Amino acid sequence: MKVFYRPRTFCVIGLAIVAAMTCLGCGSKTPQAQPTTATEAPLRVTAAKPERKTIHRSFTQPGQIDAFDIARLHAKVPAYVEKYRVEIGDSVRGPRYAENGTVEERGQVLAELSAPELEQELQQKKALVAQASAEVEQSQAAIKVAELDVVSAEAQLSEAEAGLDRADAEHQRWNSEYGRVVQLVSKSAVTQKVADETKSQLMAAAAAQKEAKAKIESARSGIGASQAQLEKSRADEVAVRARRQVAEAEEARVHALTDYLRIEAPFDGTVTERNADIGNFAQSGGGAGVAPLFVVMRTDRVRVFVDLPETEVALVRPGNRATVRVPSLAGREFEGTVTRTAWALDPSARTLHTEVDVPNPTGELRPGMYAEVSIELAASKNPCILPLTALVTQQNQPWCFVLEAGKAVRKAVTVGVRSKSEAEIASGLNGDELVITKAAGLSDGQPVELEPAPAP
Repeated sequence: MKVFYRPRTFCVIGLAIVAAMTCLGCGSKTPQAQPTTATEAPLRVTAAKPERKTIHRSFTQPGQIDAFDIARLHAKVPAYVEKYRVEIGDSVRGPRYAENGTVEERGQVLAELSAPELEQELQQKKALVAQASAEVEQSQAAIKVAELDVVSAEAQLSEAEAGLDRADAEHQRWNSEYGRVVQLVSKSAVTQKVADETKSQLMAAAAAQKEAKAKIESARSGIGASQAQLEKSRADEVAVRARRQVAEAEEARVHALTDYLRIEAPFDGTVTERNADIGNFAQSGGGAGVAPLFVVMRTDRVRVFVDLPETEVALVRPGNRATVRVPSLAGREFEGTVTRTAWALDPSARTLHTEVDVPNPTGELRPGMYAEVSIELAASKNPCILPLTALVTQQNQPWCFVLEAGKAVRKAVTVGVRSKSEAEIASGLNGDELVITKAAGLSDGQPVELEPAPAP
């Protein structure tokens, strides 16, 4: 059977097949890539100009609060505790001094000790002083007697010299009379008997003259003896005065020891320890194993000890301001001052032992408390200041990013004083730049735009 196709129908079928094949070809062919014109989206940032203000460099380190003064009071002499007058926690009053340094008022009595043998020794020393004083008075009286003996001997010498003058005059008179009588006897004017009597008177006058001379020598010897006795009496007085000084020194020594039977507060403070019980025997001195009778701590000022690392040592000076934060007091802060350093570093830890004095008028700071000490090491006035978040460091070189023409431009800077959150820019900026405040993750030339200000 023959099949006949209509020419029009055939044409339609052919066109359909060609169209179908064309569609299949379109689905399998890959088109050419078109060049893109899209740019990277800019990163939104915050930026600000560097501030001009004073910046302080500080260093924070843990520390410990200690008493400004600590007195561990021991007995000076062996004695028994007779009574004690204070307990732990009691406030005590120390001595008061005059402007010249003398004690106007003694410290408060903390305890009284008893040592009867010491009291007896003091009485003995007082008696020795009284005895020496009596000997001094006796020697002074002997000096007066010796001085009177010298005066008496000098008077006797004067009397003897006057007698010699009389004897000389009498001898001269009889010598002249005897010569005259001898002439008269030769002329038979008088008898020989008269001449003999005159000669006897002359001889008597000569004897009286010798006697007067002997009295002068005796008086002079008496003066020498009296003067020697006076010198001896004066030497005796010096000796007994020295003995009295020795006795007085011994009395003062023992009296000072008896003063140690009163345990007194050395300064204003608080009793933190008491080991004095009535009847206990208190050993003298503070040897090993001997507990102090009392421990007194000064409370109106405290010391805070802190050890600074070697990197900060060059900037620490007495007078630096310090802030002491005490966590146990709800983080309260107290102002203090660096007063002293050990100067030499601890070789084992390479740290510098530093002391900070803090006023403590209310007694809130107590020895043994933990504290965080922040010491101001350096300060720079009116420099360019950036937050630390605006800085990055690469190979020990600090950088910041400046906003210029919509891009983050990296700038090398020199950093000076640092604080906890800010840093001084010593060089690299003139202060008029817009510096991106958060530099982490930025790269040089990265497109950026300012973060819009929050709506009011």
